[in-house]
Amino acid sequence: MAATNDPDKIREERDALERRVEQLEARPERRRKTRVVFTTILLVLSILCFTIAVPGLWARRTVFNTDQYVETVAPLASDPAVQEYLARTITEEAMTALDVENRLREVLQERDARLAFLAGPLADGLSGVVQSQLQKLFATEQFQQLWSSLNRTVQAQIVAVLANKSSSFQIVNDAVVLNVLPLINEGLKSISGTISDLVGHTVTLPTITGDEIPSQALEQLQTALGVTLPSDFGSIVIFRSSSLTTIQDIVNLAQRAVVVLAILFLLFAAIALWVSPHRRRTLLQLATAALAIVIIERRLAIWQTDNLVTKAQAENQAAAHSVIDRVLGSLLMYTSWFLVIAVIVLVIALITGPYPWAVKLRGWTVDVWRAGVTAVRGHESSDTVTWVAAHRDPLMVGGAVVAALLLFFGNLSLWWLALFLIVIGAYELIVYRVAESEHAIDPTDPATPPAPGI
Repeated sequence: MAATNDPDKIREERDALERRVEQLEARPERRRKTRVVFTTILLVLSILCFTIAVPGLWARRTVFNTDQYVETVAPLASDPAVQEYLARTITEEAMTALDVENRLREVLQERDARLAFLAGPLADGLSGVVQSQLQKLFATEQFQQLWSSLNRTVQAQIVAVLANKSSSFQIVNDAVVLNVLPLINEGLKSISGTISDLVGHTVTLPTITGDEIPSQALEQLQTALGVTLPSDFGSIVIFRSSSLTTIQDIVNLAQRAVVVLAILFLLFAAIALWVSPHRRRTLLQLATAALAIVIIERRLAIWQTDNLVTKAQAENQAAAHSVIDRVLGSLLMYTSWFLVIAVIVLVIALITGPYPWAVKLRGWTVDVWRAGVTAVRGHESSDTVTWVAAHRDPLMVGGAVVAALLLFFGNLSLWWLALFLIVIGAYELIVYRVAESEHAIDPTDPATPPAPGI
C-alpha cells in the first residue's frame, strides 16, 4: 500500500492519534475521580449512621434490656442522697394525705383549745420521726430487694409506654411515674400505732408488693386508712413530656432502625474502603471522624446532664446528681469502647503507613527488639545495646518517674493498673538485662559511646 504524501492527511492522522492517546490517558483519571466521589459519599453515609447508632444502641441496651436497666439503677438504693430524697418525698406525701396537722389540731382542741397551737410543731416532729424511720428502712437489705423489684416494674412500664403498647400502667398528664406505694406502706407500718390514734380506729395496713395496678393499690390503702387520698398519691414522676406521642413515634422508629443503622455503618465503611483509591487515608478519615463524633456526643451528654441537675429544686439536686451520674456513667463506659477501638485503628493505620516518622519508628522498634533478643541470648553487641548500657540509669530512673506520675495523677481501674505495672516492669527488666549483657561483653570499657542514629 503506497504511503500518502498529502500533508493534510498526515496532520489529520496525527491529530486523531493524539486525541486517542488523550482519551486513553484520561480514563484512569476519570475512574479515580469517580472512586473519590463514591468514597466521599459512602464515608458521609457511614458517619451519619454511626452518629445515630451509638446513642441508639446504648439506649436500646440500657432502657429496653431489663437486666442492664436494673444493674444501672440498683446501686442508687444505697446512695444516701437518693435515700434522703425518697424518705423526704414519701413523708411529705403521707403527712399531706393524712392531713396530720389538722387532725392533731382537732384532737388538741377537744382536750384544751389552748393547746391547738402545738399542732404545727407536733406535726413537724412526727414528720421527722416518719422520715427517720423511712431512712432506716431504706438502709436495709429488704429495701435493696424492693428497690430492684420496683425498678423492674418501672422498666416494663417505660418500655410499654415508649413502645406505645397496651399496658396496665396509667399515664397521667403525659408522665410515667415510679409507684412508691409499697415504700409508703412500709413506712406507715412503722408508725401504725400513731396513725390509729390520728384516724380514730385501729389501722391494719394491706400488703402492697408493687405488682398491683397503682389504682387498685391506692384503693386498698385508702380503705385501710379510712381517708380519701389524691389520685397521684405515691407516684414520683420519672418521665414527663408535653409531646409523648411524638416521642413514642421516634422511639418506635429508632427501635426498628438502630440495628439497621449499625449494619449500614459497617457496610458503608467496608464499601468505602474497597472503592477508595487511597484506602489508608480513608481509614484514617473514618477513624478520626468516629473519634470526634464520640467525643462530641459524650460532651453533649455531660452538658445536658449538668443542665438537668441545675433545673432541679435545690433540695433535690443531690439526689438528681446521683441518678444522673449513674446513668451518665453507663453512657460514658459504653462509649469508651468506641473511643478505644477508634484510637487503636487510628494508631495502627498511622504507624504502619509510609510516613517518614512512621518508618523511623518501625526501624527503631526493630532495633530495640533485636537489642533485647541479643541481650537475652548473649550474642554479640550492637550500637543500640551499647547505647542503652551507657544510659541505663537515666533510662530506668526515667521509667520510674513516668510510672510515678501516671500513678499519682491517673485514676486507673484495677485491670488497667495491673496492665500498667506489667508494662513498666517489662520495660525496667529489658533495660536492665540489655545493660548487663553489654557489661558482660566488655565490662572494662569506660568510654561512653555516642547514641546510635535512631
